[in-house]
Amino acid sequence: MSEPRQPLPDTVVQGRTGGTNLVRVGVQNRALVLDLVRRRGPFARAELMRATGLSAQTVSNIAAGLVGSGLVREVPGGGRQLEVVAGSRSAIGVHLDPAHLVVVRTDLTGAVLAVEHVDLDATDDPVRTLDTMAAAVHRVRGGARPRVPLPAGIGLAVPGSIAPDGVRMGTPAQLPAWWSLPVTDELAARTGLPVRLEKDGVASALGEVWSAAGADDLVSVFLGHGISAATVAAGEVVRGATGNAGEFGGMPVEAHGRWTEVWEACQPLQQVRRAIAAGLLPTGIPLDRASDVRHAFERLCATPSAAPLVAEAGAALGSALAHVVELLDVPRVVIGGSAALAGGDGFIAAVRERLAVRLPHGPFPTVAATAFGEASVARGAACAVLQADLAVPAPVGRGTGVGTGRRPGGPVHVRSIAHPW
Repeated sequence: MSEPRQPLPDTVVQGRTGGTNLVRVGVQNRALVLDLVRRRGPFARAELMRATGLSAQTVSNIAAGLVGSGLVREVPGGGRQLEVVAGSRSAIGVHLDPAHLVVVRTDLTGAVLAVEHVDLDATDDPVRTLDTMAAAVHRVRGGARPRVPLPAGIGLAVPGSIAPDGVRMGTPAQLPAWWSLPVTDELAARTGLPVRLEKDGVASALGEVWSAAGADDLVSVFLGHGISAATVAAGEVVRGATGNAGEFGGMPVEAHGRWTEVWEACQPLQQVRRAIAAGLLPTGIPLDRASDVRHAFERLCATPSAAPLVAEAGAALGSALAHVVELLDVPRVVIGGSAALAGGDGFIAAVRERLAVRLPHGPFPTVAATAFGEASVARGAACAVLQADLAVPAPVGRGTGVGTGRRPGGPVHVRSIAHPW
């Protein structure tokens, strides 16, 4: 027998999950009911009425439509409870990092069905990288479970800014060869699938809340070869007016004996340079190749004598997060990305300890590494496709900006910091 369900908080009705019976927002109500069943189900119809504020007739009509479309089914012997059909939809997520490519295929719940990891140097040759990306997409399309439908599209998560049209990359500091490149069109031409563009930090945050019942308010930090942070408020990822929310790297912190920006205190390249200067790593590491820096940084994090250097970076991140936590009053911080994962428990502990020092009287959030490993951003990008496919009556990611939080024609946020690559 399943455990009794905990009552849903009042914010489920009063916040973004509150519904309305107006016909003109039928799509919103349908998405609302599906979201609740997917994240918190199984649900009885009476429970859905209480959770959404919708009438019995509206819930009944929406449930019938969802069952008819194959997205939801009645639980056998479950007293007409509804549960999501995980295999009714699938999507592909791609995470482009300067030194690494991750490609996943997920079902409707966000479960990863197939995954590809590819080491690369994406800094100078977009054409070759896009060809590699398309080949990996082809492999995960064929490597998923049987009877899973064709992917609804591809979510492409990239570092740095993106253009307001949702088609082109902006001016990511570490990928100058990609500036203003229409990556959605390029990848769509190679794969035959529509492509949706997201920032890596936004994708990581969406992945954290897509199938989690209690992840309504949090900050998701991505620390790879760059750094960003995204906010989730009442279950919604805050993308900002142009889709470029999350530029977190310029936050000033005191680290490594001086005041600096948090990106400089944590970024793998800068940490490898410090380690070489301190004799923790040998000289001669080619610092102009992102993949070589990645491997050197992983070796550094695995070196016991380098623990203080890794912890200092974690403490710097904790100092920066203290301002974010106080500003937003969030109860949870999730940290992901290759650099954070390489830092391991010691890095996360240093973040937590610095937050405790900076916030002695609260609010003090839980701090943990993502449960989805290095696939977290790619998985979140796939979830962005599913979200758009299910909630927005328009093609996925063809530059319309629909449902993305982007304002067509708005300014692109350009980072002023300089990276060697």
